[in-house]
Amino acid sequence: MRKAWVSIVLASVVAAGSIVGLGLTGKGRSVEAAAKPSFTDIKGHWAESSIETAVQAGVLNGYADGTYKPNNTITRAELLKVVAMTFKIEVGTGGSTWYAPYQTALSKAGVYIEGDYSGNLNNPATRNEMAKLAVRGEYAEYRGKKLSAAELMFRAVNKGILSRSGTKAETINTEGTTTRAEAAVLVTRLLKLADGGKLTVDQGASSAAEIAWHRHNMITMFDQNDLVKLPYSVDISKKYNVTIDKLIILDPADTKGYYAEYLKGATYFPANKLEKPKDVYLFAYKIIGKNLVADGSGQVMRTSFEMYTEGKTGTILLDTPYVYDDGKLIEREGLFYNNQEFGFHKVDSIAHNYVFKLVPKNYIQDQIKQYGGVPIHLERYNVAFGKQSQFYLTDVKDKWAL
Repeated sequence: MRKAWVSIVLASVVAAGSIVGLGLTGKGRSVEAAAKPSFTDIKGHWAESSIETAVQAGVLNGYADGTYKPNNTITRAELLKVVAMTFKIEVGTGGSTWYAPYQTALSKAGVYIEGDYSGNLNNPATRNEMAKLAVRGEYAEYRGKKLSAAELMFRAVNKGILSRSGTKAETINTEGTTTRAEAAVLVTRLLKLADGGKLTVDQGASSAAEIAWHRHNMITMFDQNDLVKLPYSVDISKKYNVTIDKLIILDPADTKGYYAEYLKGATYFPANKLEKPKDVYLFAYKIIGKNLVADGSGQVMRTSFEMYTEGKTGTILLDTPYVYDDGKLIEREGLFYNNQEFGFHKVDSIAHNYVFKLVPKNYIQDQIKQYGGVPIHLERYNVAFGKQSQFYLTDVKDKWAL
């Protein structure tokens, strides 16, 4: 049954089943503004202006009782219609359900792919499902591609189409349901792009989505995607193997960024004492150590490897709540430092920790200018400097590569 709130304004059909005017760029997707709507339940709502814009554009509508019900969820079927109308995709007629023409039209356009929705289309749409349709609809290069939900969520956030759903950057809530207010915000942002506008990117949320996708945030921070696939394993010595599980680049100047709360109260030890936290990036390598021998020796995990930055590397000491002296080298929430040496008493024992490296922002920019990207050049400890000591996490290499 067709929901009363969904606008019944449809683009004209040139020929049965044909799809024209995808309106991917420019002002072709804009629609003539209607009179400003008046709903009894949106005054002061955080999405009030977006709701008004989406309704004036003819994409969304209210209920017969004069309400919009902004906090109600939107179904998958309803979202199909909203997306088709936002992108002005021509829709045919017929089908076993009211939403079948929209699903068919979006499928032909490469915006909806079989498997995007699992289960009943009358169930509430998730934020991940919203991201899938929005990214493919807006960007031609993603049309028809069956990409992972994690990648499409990252693309949506990295383009500014979606942002965090809570106060923390990592609160993206991918499986959370989508409300009618959030649908209105989505429509408003897509219409802004259609008019040639630019969206503000939530960098912290983009990092969170990128890390959830492939365990680093190099694209968000440096627009660079040449990192080795993580987790990445390397023998540091004949005794000790390290798996770099994640690489998280943090900007201490961004107090609302990804994992920002874990940097509160931290002590900084930059290579140059004149550098302030705002002048550096923190490269946080989340590592898993494994001993290859059981000879009673050990490894201080923070000395697993050095990040080669020509003498410009510093480090950081987290505040007390995130430094653990409980004797356990275990996985913990967020950023942490397990303050104990990893003892080699049983072969293939596992230990978790972080290696923290401070790198000046101006040095990073110089590297990008010189090499076209950030060379992540790491050096094994206790090995003579040269071919056997170095390994890179990036395709980009510096002048020291052998």
